[in-house]
Order: sequence, then C-alpha cells, then structure tokens
Amino acid sequence: MNQLKKSDKELTRGFVFAASRHPAFYYSAMNLMDSIRDYWPDDQPEPKFALFTEEWMADHRIEDVDYVQYVGNHIREKLYAMANSPWDITFYMDADGVVEHEDIATVFDLLEDDDMKMVRLERDPISMGVFKEVYFETPEGEKADLELCGGVCLYRSCDPLVKEFMRDWNHMYREQENGQWNDSGYPKSILRWDQFTLWYLTNRVEKYKDMKIGKFEDNYRWNWFTSFRYNEDGTHRLVKDPPIFLHHSASMDKALVVE
Repeated sequence: MNQLKKSDKELTRGFVFAASRHPAFYYSAMNLMDSIRDYWPDDQPEPKFALFTEEWMADHRIEDVDYVQYVGNHIREKLYAMANSPWDITFYMDADGVVEHEDIATVFDLLEDDDMKMVRLERDPISMGVFKEVYFETPEGEKADLELCGGVCLYRSCDPLVKEFMRDWNHMYREQENGQWNDSGYPKSILRWDQFTLWYLTNRVEKYKDMKIGKFEDNYRWNWFTSFRYNEDGTHRLVKDPPIFLHHSASMDKALVVE
C-alpha cells in the first residue's frame, strides 16, 4: 500500500464537509470554512474545500467553495462525501464545529506513512460520560468497543484500498441503517452508529486489517467536543494545548427538514 504514482508535491490536499437534512449543517459548514480561512497562514497556498450538500440549501456562498456535489438527504451523507473526495489527501471534518487554532494548517503533514489518522475515544470518565454507547458484545461472546471516532478523518484518498474502504463504509452503513445488513447477532442499538460500521470493517474484514490507522497526537485537540466542558481554571479538559477543532455535535438536531 501507499505506492503512489504522484510525487508528494503533486498530491492535492483539501478538506471535505457534508451538509444534509437540516440547513443548520449547511450554515455551520460555511462558518467552519470561514474559521479555517481565518486561521490559515498568509504564506501558504489557500486551503481547498469540497462540500457535499443538498441543492435546495445552497446560497450565494456556494460560489466560494472549490468543489461542490449535490447529494440526497441521508443522515450519513458524510460517508458518501468521504468516499468521493476530489483530493488526493483529504481531511474530513463534521460540519457542526469551528476551528480555533492556527495548527489546522499542519494537518496534511501529519498523515506521514499512515493510510488514515483518526481521533480515538479515550477510556476516561469524561469521555465515557459523553460517548455512552461504546461497549458491546459480539455474536461470539467477545467484549468489544467503538474505539475510532468518525468526527474527523485524515486519509490517503488516492490510495485504491483506502478509497474502497470508504465506499464500503458508506455502502455497509446504508444497509445496516435500513435493516438490510445480513450479519446478525450484534445488539440492535449499536447498529445505528456508523462508528460500528467502522469497527466492523477494521476488525472483521480481512482486506482492511493491515491498513495503517494512526492516532493524532494530543488526540482530542483535533476533535474536542464542547460537551467535555472546561477545567476550573478555564482550560479545556482532556487536552494539553488549546483545541484546534471545537465540535458542537451534541447540540445539533439531525431531524429531517424538507424544503
């Protein structure tokens, strides 16, 4: 893996966002792009953005986005977006958040020789208070847990196996979500999460077991949930340095809104 035809200098690098079902996600995605621009160094090429959204949500701001593809109203159009990134190296971010640190400009240098880099759910009381459904039992009676968090993902989208992984993640979750998935025996409640699909692909599908999935250093800096709250001295909990991406996921309603 990682045998790329392009040189590192020729690889395109960009961000991917998805906004469907509710216009609040579109507004948030636009605000997120602006926040990245605000913290992007003037001496670097401008960041590139791809947005996957429903056409009825688009307004004049869509003209400032480098790549736009109109999609349906599935609750996880993010998975389709990740599978169809126009960039060679992609940083996917959930739309419902904001960047608050200039280290965002370093993100594409952090992939190194990994195929993907993700935030991992830590096993501390604060994290477990936010992510309540993490542990589950497999049909074989094994104890398992959802370790990888899909809120952000840095990945080598030009690698054929990584691209296939993203397509499988999208396809399998849609089957899983609508009851067509045929691998029975897992708790029904866990099947609503695309993070379970992520767990299944990385732990049960042979061709993906050797993929190199790294962890961001100072893990939650790259996906700090506002529901983590603050320390008494006003600093952010669970991180050593100020967060790069503040994620408001717990406060966004994903209910379907029709034009």
